[in-house]
Amino acid sequence: MVATKKISRQERWRQRNPKKVWAHVATQSALRRGLIDRQPCAICSDEKAEAHHPDYDRPLMVQWLCRKHHKQAHKRKGGN
Repeated sequence: MVATKKISRQERWRQRNPKKVWAHVATQSALRRGLIDRQPCAICSDEKAEAHHPDYDRPLMVQWLCRKHHKQAHKRKGGN
């Protein structure tokens, strides 16, 4: 009997969204290498902002948004 490992929800998401994973990895690499700088939220200026990718084909073109505004941006776009 072969034991199968249950795939986590996060791993299933990665398998379904390779372009998004690639964009996230490219962004993290660019931050570490100093190619892009973390910015405050573009809407409310909260210093604790995360990178939002309006276009996953352009992974270094990010909009910096706090968690609240990042969630709103994805909700408007239809859950991406």
